[in-house]
Amino acid sequence: MSATATGYYGKDEGVIELSTPRSNSGHEEAQDGADSIYRSTAADDRDMQRMGRKQEFIRQYRLFSMISFVTIATSAWCLNAFEVTPALIDGGIPSMIWSNVWCFIGYTPVILSMAEMSSMAPIAGAQYHWVSEFAPESCQRILSYLTGWSSTLAWQAGNALGLFLVGTLIQGIIGLNNPSYEAKNWHGTLLVVAVACTTVLANIFGSRIIPHTQNAIFALSLLAFVAFLVPIWVNAPMADSQDVWGKFVDSGDWGNLGLSVMVGQLPAIAAFQGIDTAAHMSEEVRQASDSVPKVMLSVLFFNFLETLLVVVTLGYHMPNVEEALKDPSTYPVVHILLKSMSLTWTTVLLAVICLLLTLGNISYLAAVSRDLFAFARDDGLPFSGWLAKVDQKRKIPTNAYIFCGVFSSLLSLIYIGSPPAFYAITSLGSVAVLQCYCLSIGCILWRRVFQPDTIPSARFSLGRWGIPVNCAAVIFSFWSFFWSFWPQTKNPDASGFNWASPIFSAVIIGALIYYFVRGRRKYFGPVALVEGRKEHLS
Repeated sequence: MSATATGYYGKDEGVIELSTPRSNSGHEEAQDGADSIYRSTAADDRDMQRMGRKQEFIRQYRLFSMISFVTIATSAWCLNAFEVTPALIDGGIPSMIWSNVWCFIGYTPVILSMAEMSSMAPIAGAQYHWVSEFAPESCQRILSYLTGWSSTLAWQAGNALGLFLVGTLIQGIIGLNNPSYEAKNWHGTLLVVAVACTTVLANIFGSRIIPHTQNAIFALSLLAFVAFLVPIWVNAPMADSQDVWGKFVDSGDWGNLGLSVMVGQLPAIAAFQGIDTAAHMSEEVRQASDSVPKVMLSVLFFNFLETLLVVVTLGYHMPNVEEALKDPSTYPVVHILLKSMSLTWTTVLLAVICLLLTLGNISYLAAVSRDLFAFARDDGLPFSGWLAKVDQKRKIPTNAYIFCGVFSSLLSLIYIGSPPAFYAITSLGSVAVLQCYCLSIGCILWRRVFQPDTIPSARFSLGRWGIPVNCAAVIFSFWSFFWSFWPQTKNPDASGFNWASPIFSAVIIGALIYYFVRGRRKYFGPVALVEGRKEHLS
């Protein structure tokens, strides 16, 4: 995984030289005036020039602040603590723990592959750009277009779901302290709208401040993590080690323990998604082709450590799983916290977690807006001109922020009339993200095998390990994609059904219809601007 300072790699390193050598002759002088505004380095300028893009955002992030940013945006330990129910139903405590281990192993080649592609093409569009640049020329337009739609809607759904978790957690805190409180659906919707407005306003008016707060928020998250673990280990009742590591169950009535465990791995599959947040923020990271891969790998290992500690802690302090699942809060973690500390301290800790999730939503929204902005910049969406507009004063995609906030608020209105319908739409996120992972890595694998001479150089390169790592990544991505369509139980009702399959199919069909009716006249794929490829494609 070494890199060279030249514009290409030798054949003995496993990656072949660029189709056209990079040249920055005169470019650095042209960028001198811009560098004082956008804070780009010469390497950043060369990368943007190769991809045919101009710098529009300020590069306010460095390596450690971006590690903090992505850790906060993914909120791995907070989210994982509240999303263990599917694993407890299908597989039990051992499934909850072991699935995190094998998903970490499976995601490692996935993140390695995306880290390399983010070094080759550090750009906000990420997966759909990579598909366009690395797919066969004959099908790059349609494949990158579908990936762009999947990615955009997945990030929008993930944003809405993150806001919804904060809203329901606030309702849970109220219910803990006021047993007579009856949680109404419209209460949850109002809270989602309030949090959505908060995240949008914070990103717009705090755009210059947010990058400088990430390290401090990361430190707060670590303190909260310790405050979460220690009281549970000290005070909560313990489960038997044999039950924790070996008592698998099939409460979903699948009739097959192995099948039940596979269905129960969904929380672990979701736990490692979102690390590509760093790739979507590439145009705001200094030395992006070097820093972004390091960020993605650092966050992968850090999030795994945190989530593993969380699930082991919960597993060892859940002697009665059925009792925990029946907790009025609907969250087993709340049941465990009440067994380990007073109601007052539980409320304080949940309030801190709620604050961290809100701050995480602020960071996550930044990446969501960049993904939306990038696809609109390539004319991939309706009203692309408005969505791709950059605020020249703040150097941020203000319109994209506003759209994301409005879209999430409108989605939350569905929850008033039909919670299953809301869950149906937001369930799109996980499967769509996995489709983007699988297809983008599959495209670089194809190019590596059939046209290795057109692969760009990368400061982070897999070298001769590229093909086996990419193969493993495609296999695991598709494996996870397959299991993400399964419901929690064998015979679910409407509220328990996994709606990802029909919703994902509807999105793909809708995107295809829009592409052939209108999109193909405007969308050519970002590869049409890439040095050494645009002349060929034109």
